[in-house]
Amino acid sequence: MVLRKVRKKMWPIIIVAIFVILIFVAVLAIIVGRQQRKEIKRTGKYPEGYFLSMGIALGLPLGFPIGLAMDNIALGPGIGMAIGVAIGAALEAKYKKQGKIRPLTKQEKKNRKIATIVGILVAVLGVAALLSAVFLT
Repeated sequence: MVLRKVRKKMWPIIIVAIFVILIFVAVLAIIVGRQQRKEIKRTGKYPEGYFLSMGIALGLPLGFPIGLAMDNIALGPGIGMAIGVAIGAALEAKYKKQGKIRPLTKQEKKNRKIATIVGILVAVLGVAALLSAVFLT
């Protein structure tokens, strides 16, 4: 009986925590994106991995409808990511041949490390939220 009361009280906390993390990640992405755009305008060249990351970022959400159409929602994002990686790698190679790809600056390397750490942290918290939702209900 007491456990059920705790479970019902946990949901709002979990939901608020997820929204706080999403807001933090969004603000971080906006800051990094602005810095990257300034550098692209200044040099006229794209950083290494730019098109690959854009392909992944666009392929994942576009894969969800594919998964829904196949009645396998888990498979869709994987297919979308594979398509995004292929397109991103092709664009990356094309722009590299044209000389429009530059090495990463120190700040961009630092930002990527921070983004990796935040991504891992968000993934761990997401798994923790999922497990708590499964085992507390």
